[in-house]
Amino acid sequence: MATQGHIGGRKRGSLTALRSGRRWWLAWAVLLLALSACTRESPFQPPAVATATATSVPTPTVTPTPAPSPTPTPPPVLVLCYGQPPTSLYIYSGRLNLTAWNLLQLLYDGPIDRVNYQDVPVILERLPSLENGDAEIRQVTVRLGDPIVDVLGRVVRLQPGVTYRPAGCTDETCAKTLGPEEDSAVMDQLVVRFRLREGVRWSDGAPVTARDSVFSFRAARGQNSIPLNPWVLERTADYRAEDERTVVWTGLPGFLDGTYWRNFWIPLPSHRFADVVPERLFERQEAHKAPLGWGPYRLVSWQETTMTFEPNPYYFRQEEGLPAFAQVIVRFFDNPEEALAAVMVGECDFVSETVGLEHQSRLLFSLAEKEEVRVSLAPGPAFEHLGFVLYNQAMDDGLQFRDPNAPFSDPRVRQAAARCINREALIQEVYGGFVEAYTSFLPPGHPLLAQDLPTYPYDPEQGQALLEEAGWVDHDKDPTTPRVFRGRSLWVRPGTPLRVTLATTQAPLRVQAARRIAQDLEACGFEVTLQTWTPQELFAPGPEGPVFGRRVDMALFGWSMAPEAMCNLWTTESIPGPPDAAIGDIAWLRRIWPREAYDRDPFLYDWAGWNYHAYSNPDFDRACRTVLLNPPERPAYQEAMAFLQRQLMEDLPLLPLYTRMSMVVTRPDLCGYEPDPSSPLELRDVEAFRLCP
Repeated sequence: MATQGHIGGRKRGSLTALRSGRRWWLAWAVLLLALSACTRESPFQPPAVATATATSVPTPTVTPTPAPSPTPTPPPVLVLCYGQPPTSLYIYSGRLNLTAWNLLQLLYDGPIDRVNYQDVPVILERLPSLENGDAEIRQVTVRLGDPIVDVLGRVVRLQPGVTYRPAGCTDETCAKTLGPEEDSAVMDQLVVRFRLREGVRWSDGAPVTARDSVFSFRAARGQNSIPLNPWVLERTADYRAEDERTVVWTGLPGFLDGTYWRNFWIPLPSHRFADVVPERLFERQEAHKAPLGWGPYRLVSWQETTMTFEPNPYYFRQEEGLPAFAQVIVRFFDNPEEALAAVMVGECDFVSETVGLEHQSRLLFSLAEKEEVRVSLAPGPAFEHLGFVLYNQAMDDGLQFRDPNAPFSDPRVRQAAARCINREALIQEVYGGFVEAYTSFLPPGHPLLAQDLPTYPYDPEQGQALLEEAGWVDHDKDPTTPRVFRGRSLWVRPGTPLRVTLATTQAPLRVQAARRIAQDLEACGFEVTLQTWTPQELFAPGPEGPVFGRRVDMALFGWSMAPEAMCNLWTTESIPGPPDAAIGDIAWLRRIWPREAYDRDPFLYDWAGWNYHAYSNPDFDRACRTVLLNPPERPAYQEAMAFLQRQLMEDLPLLPLYTRMSMVVTRPDLCGYEPDPSSPLELRDVEAFRLCP
């Protein structure tokens, strides 16, 4: 069972339009894989007692009104120690690492926080909902040529032959196709109002307004800038300020977003960049190196190895005595050993997981027992998985004699592999029991986690029986040699040995886990070749990349993504594959889809897709679209979410393994930090950090 909490310390409390978005995947993948690609030095060890050039920040010139209230003198300095420094603090730069996202919490409080899998408003008066009236579904008449979201979730223009969901339709069973004599359609359109709380000000004293959020929305559409939610951006019909504190988001007809209450763009200071076209904001150096915020602190200097922050005199929670420190200094360490030395002499008050101190966990736990440090452990929002590649790219034109085989095209082989892997032993051996097993793509404790999902407990005898059933026989009765195929399959030639490749990063923990997985599989008759790559090599796009080029048989890494939208990882259109291909051109897809679908484009993002498994299931795709195109208040959404989890675990294109564990080390009297398994942001509550008496 995973451990969460503290150890040690004092106990104180259009199709064309859609294709135009392909390139953002390369940057979005950085966000998805940011947590998964971190290098680890060595495994967790349980406690012995327990089973750039200096940059000056310009002084703002806006006249503050009203003057800030005087505040008590706060305690001295808080030192935060992080690994790789950020290259930018501009939210749409596309180059933000985990360090940058954490440091932005010093500047921006919210606007929406994630707490125990629930979204909480910070600078909004409340989260919009259909129930409270801030969100509403309107029936609108759409004319020929108007943009809509069609039944497949694509942005298209209404014209005869387009299939769409008419008003009141929640799934594809009630979809209609516009006839040749029709010139309009009545569809649902979602409208959402966001209301800023009163008194939120930028650190130069200017009020944060709805115009600032609209300015940010326009900046997100800028050339070479990567929006935080490109799927939503493409499906937004309008985003405008209704008054000084109210902004209204309107979706394209047919797009009833499943997470509509998050469609509020993080404000950017429009008054500071009054001379800038928002779409060109990414060209301004101060947007990257001297951002203005409304949060608890403001940036006053940025040097090569340190950054310095001071309290924001206009912070809207100032009357609560926040923040608590007169200065925050952020130090960056390339070498974990140097960071450890700084911890030992008390030079770090807070050590981020980005530093990578897991290799010294035994020492740190020992220090925690002496109350010299506090070690906080919590499962993070990322999860590790073993992914199976059902059809490699060589199979796209059918099985040729020269091509590699596709053993995992048979679900029985995937289920056999799952039975042969001892996940509990893996968790104990590699992570010391400090991670929790996953049963779905939703984490343990998530309110939408389905019950009674198919599970694959360790049972190598059952695994071998499944292999026999699938035609893989132990022909020589020698457990040290791979099984051989004696069955019938379109994708495996008779006499083929059960040889597979397993690719992962060079992070020591992953390499150790991959070796253990390989040993378990080999005991069942697989022959496994382990391949390790740098993250840049492993996650390179296809057709050359090993994973996203579908050139390996298995992959071991982590996904980090909003779990409510994760079904999009496994839809047919997300498979990386050759451009301009149709379903009817791909041999293995023709076995899955009906003839009427043969003209459909299966690889909507070409080789920039992310469903490297080449998993395709029409029922799964339909249910995922129901989740992505309906608000969660509708029963259809909840039913589809449960169906997705069961279908994925039955088809098993991937085997969920366990959470990624986050380990943070702090001084023993630092209060206010509480790990949260639903958020990757360690500094989410940095305004509440304080020294306890």
